[in-house]
Amino acid sequence: MAKTYSRIDAVRKTANILKFLGDQREPVSPAEVSKAVEMPTGTVMCHLVTLEECGFAEMIGEKYRIGMGAAMLWARYKSLMESDRARIDRNLNQLDGGE
Repeated sequence: MAKTYSRIDAVRKTANILKFLGDQREPVSPAEVSKAVEMPTGTVMCHLVTLEECGFAEMIGEKYRIGMGAAMLWARYKSLMESDRARIDRNLNQLDGGE
């Protein structure tokens, strides 16, 4: 029987904040984030300062935007996908007779 694991609410909240920040073209205020993710501003601020400390959010004046840490994760993911594609292309080429 498969084991069922608990979901961590704080991680879900953080993911929602990151998704919102990632969708914004300009830095946004904590109040805007709070409204968008339907969380109290105090809770949002706890997440934002932690995300900033980890490099996943960046404070610009009194507002926040997605940080370089998120970009680094994307770059790593993209590199992995490109490696997978190159491997698959090689395998397909071998199946086609090595053309």
